[in-house]
Amino acid sequence: MESLIEQFVFALAVYIAIGIVVGLVFLAFFISRLDEAASGASLFFRPMIFLGCVAIWPFVVARILSRGKINEQEE
Repeated sequence: MESLIEQFVFALAVYIAIGIVVGLVFLAFFISRLDEAASGASLFFRPMIFLGCVAIWPFVVARILSRGKINEQEE
């Protein structure tokens, strides 16, 4: 049972570590490319959404790879 718990904690740590890296890269380079409204946001905006980026990093990566803007209308 302890091994299962250790594996779960390790997997959670890896998930969070990857999320931190993805979140930092997203906020540093990609957020203004994907959402034009975020380019003019205050300095407090990016730290506020950082934890959300860490939590849902697979979706953030999918959005980056799709190269579609958030406010862009599809035809």
